[in-house]
Amino acid sequence: MLDLKIYEDIASFTSEGLLVAKPRYTEKNEIYDFEPVYINQAYEKLTQNKIHIDHVLSKSLGFLSESLDWIKLGVQAFETDLYYEKSFFSQNLNSWFFVSIKKLPSDLLLINLHDINKDKELEQQLRRQNLRLAALSEELVLSRQDLHNKLEKIQSLNSSLEHLAFHDPLTDLPNRSYFNEIINNILLNAQNINTKVALMFIDIDDLKDINDSQGHNFGDTILKLAGNQLKHFEKDDIQVFRFGGDEFLVLMTNVQSHNSVVTITDTILEALNIINIPVSAGISIYPDDAKSTDELLKFADMAMYQVKASGKNSSIFFEQLMHQKLLERLTLEEKIGEAIKNNCFQLYFQPQYDICSKSLRGFEALLRWHDKDLGWIQPDLFIPVAEDTKLIIPIGLWVIEKTFQTLEKWQKNYDFKGIISINVSPVQLKDPNFVFEVEALLNKYTITPKLLEIEITEGILIDNTEQTI
Repeated sequence: MLDLKIYEDIASFTSEGLLVAKPRYTEKNEIYDFEPVYINQAYEKLTQNKIHIDHVLSKSLGFLSESLDWIKLGVQAFETDLYYEKSFFSQNLNSWFFVSIKKLPSDLLLINLHDINKDKELEQQLRRQNLRLAALSEELVLSRQDLHNKLEKIQSLNSSLEHLAFHDPLTDLPNRSYFNEIINNILLNAQNINTKVALMFIDIDDLKDINDSQGHNFGDTILKLAGNQLKHFEKDDIQVFRFGGDEFLVLMTNVQSHNSVVTITDTILEALNIINIPVSAGISIYPDDAKSTDELLKFADMAMYQVKASGKNSSIFFEQLMHQKLLERLTLEEKIGEAIKNNCFQLYFQPQYDICSKSLRGFEALLRWHDKDLGWIQPDLFIPVAEDTKLIIPIGLWVIEKTFQTLEKWQKNYDFKGIISINVSPVQLKDPNFVFEVEALLNKYTITPKLLEIEITEGILIDNTEQTI
């Protein structure tokens, strides 16, 4: 029989890390820790000499992995005679290991540590090379069973890649790509069997403001909660998608009636409101409203924006009048761009009288616009469109400069000492360049700044007090 010294000599030549420890007992004969009695050279090398013979396991093995309860595993090995195996990544050593823990017949604990970094590298290589496997398969000399095992791994990886390609990583819902992949066939099938398809376009209200004020992590939490709530509605004839950003889609097939869509829509909004997630939703129906995929999506989106404009946190079905309004709006957007380019806007100065003193207080600069095709266009029609498209920023800057030019002329020629007030859009006021642009114009024109009065709406103060101040 070999003595202990010979066993130690043999163990010193193995590449596997070996640690042998004896249990420490409490007064009640319960194991509370383990004391190393032997550590081979390979173990010291693998752990970079961070664990020594005089360290109890509770104070040393945590260095390898804080996620493993080493003492608990050791006690289980003693009590059950079963062994434990696991691979893990050590943050402190920046290395992958495979560990087995078992009880020896001599009432000692054996911890066997393997360096599996090369195995992990091979794993990664296999994943990168699976696309080339078909071309290389004839060159591989493998047994039938070995080839079968590798093909199973490839199929598993391909399934994972396909899932990633067609699912949103945040909510794990099917994504825009998957919607685009299936929607044409769904509409074609509906046409063939003479059924209807409804699309609900959902947008979480004010998520951008939440991201700006609470941070994107908080916003992501809201998206996850919304996604989880919407998943509860999935079944054979209802599919849910995360379309992107703060937008979700609910696709309903085999629609039997308008009322059934109303019921589902109301139930979804109620479920989201229960968890304090208000949304705006627009619904379009194929083939009643839309005749194609593009129209189905566009009309649902259009209806959703109608809800946004009407106060949010509700739903509405698409109507053809919305399409007509959209076309009119697009025309107006194009006309505003042309008006800026061709200098078609005009500035009028409306007198302001002080009722108490019955004297002229000053003038208010008013923006007016005459289009050769549309005639005179009211400010309450084109200003909101200009604000939505941010075209109000160059328009507003033009108004300010024209006002400064006029004030300079009046002061020089007429010794004008009255007030000129200018209306500034909240959109322009939020522009980070606004202050610098006004300052540059003040330096450009010889005017008295205290004669200028900038008027803003109360809404800008309510909207974002901190930013406005």
